Amino acid sequence: MATSKKEMPAIKKSDGRLYMDTPGGEAELLYRIVGSIMSIHHTFVPEAERGKGLAEMLAYEAFSMARLQGLKVRPDCAYIRHYVEKHQEVKDLVA
Repeated sequence: MATSKKEMPAIKKSDGRLYMDTPGGEAELLYRIVGSIMSIHHTFVPEAERGKGLAEMLAYEAFSMARLQGLKVRPDCAYIRHYVEKHQEVKDLVA
């Protein structure tokens, strides 16, 4: 069962990293920006927290950041490639 919106942990940002603290540990998405390309190369959600939409929230945030900054996204992570296939609205951002 998915976690409700009000129970979702806040997304935090640091250089090249989006993450959230969860009861099972940190969920994270790692990226690198070179020029006008954001390469998303890693996502991780602790096993106990999987299936709650956390990776999708992190991916949404990363694509939103890319759009706001005028970047293209290179989906180097398997989950991000899956996210792109599932979300037509971000296909225009794919490098």
